[in-house]
Amino acid sequence: MKIRLLGIVAAAAAILTPSIGSAQGSAASREPGFEFGVDVLYQLTATSHFDGGSRLKTDDDIGAAMYFGYRFNPKLELNFILDWNDVNYDGELNSASFPGLSARVNGDMETFAFRVNGVYNFIDGPLTPFISGGIGYSWIDTNIPTGQVQVGCWWDPWWGQICTPYQPTKSIDAFTYQAGLGARWDITDYFTMRFTYEHSWFDVPRATSAPGWDQFKVGAVWRF
Repeated sequence: MKIRLLGIVAAAAAILTPSIGSAQGSAASREPGFEFGVDVLYQLTATSHFDGGSRLKTDDDIGAAMYFGYRFNPKLELNFILDWNDVNYDGELNSASFPGLSARVNGDMETFAFRVNGVYNFIDGPLTPFISGGIGYSWIDTNIPTGQVQVGCWWDPWWGQICTPYQPTKSIDAFTYQAGLGARWDITDYFTMRFTYEHSWFDVPRATSAPGWDQFKVGAVWRF
């Protein structure tokens, strides 16, 4: 699924990206208007600690993001972002009944996060650094089974009734907040490249401190 989604992002960029050579040396001012963008993100490894001394370490991994935004003026923007990632993890679970006894776990977890970000561009020009910050809400599927395998059926318009097995897994909803900095380059009147470093915190239950992840993003933006 990850390769397919990143392929869709790359294909969208290839189809929609205008010729950089048509920029004629300058880009239009960022007047009020809308933007649509796609990002490829690289998330760094991180270790989170939980009640009782248990811990969870996530690996480096690649994900994707899409966003829709509005420019109030050349310096101020508001963005609505959807992040997706599928991250491998390993951890150590400490026993609550027998001190010193622990178990190792590993697997992968899928995360979706919807964020609202405010952005401030420092320069009214085609190349500018910026800072950003915002809040959001995330959904995390740990892929840890919580019940027996079941069978679900539905009616397909061509094949008739189709039944497939599935297994319920543990999922977590969490409030998130983030801060970032980066640079944007308005290459043409309609096309922008954006480079961002962002740190996100997740308000996960039973964590001794809010788990956080560092991400680097490279994005293509189309201005309207």
